[in-house]
Amino acid sequence: MRHAYSRPYLIISALGLFAVCSSFDLPSPWNTVAVLAGNGLALGGLFVHQRRAPVRRKTVGSEALFYAAMGVLLLALFWTVAIVAYFLSLPARHTLAAAVTALAAVVASYALRPVVETLIRRNGHG
Repeated sequence: MRHAYSRPYLIISALGLFAVCSSFDLPSPWNTVAVLAGNGLALGGLFVHQRRAPVRRKTVGSEALFYAAMGVLLLALFWTVAIVAYFLSLPARHTLAAAVTALAAVVASYALRPVVETLIRRNGHG
């Protein structure tokens, strides 16, 4: 758990999420560059995370379902903030929504860590 929630991996993930989500406000070809850079950050961080992990274990169904639900909630937050920013006539609404979503992802990762630990222990991995 300490390795999975270490600060460098959270920062890299948040920056990747921000880059991909804020790309909607950029003109072409910069939006493609932002998506590629964001996905490169996220996938590169995931690769390094997996290679340096002191313990390798398989993700169980309930844990994968929890992560999928968190992803859906973050996606809903992103689009909710973007729509609200649109109705408030704010500039760069997707960049604002991306910043809120990335910040929420970091806060949620710290706040929900006990829930993930409980899921792991309940499934016999702790």
